[in-house]
Amino acid sequence: MTEKDCLVEQVYAKYRSYCKNIGITPAEMMQQAYLRHLKSLTTEQLKAKL
Repeated sequence: MTEKDCLVEQVYAKYRSYCKNIGITPAEMMQQAYLRHLKSLTTEQLKAKL
């Protein structure tokens, strides 16, 4: 697993945790769209989201 893959997983986990904290469950389609968006970002952009 590359550094970028690890960052994507960390940012996605943070997103899921945030959603849980505010009491929402995004639709599967929205979750997949956000995951695709994260994968399109650079390593630096992902680090900024942590």
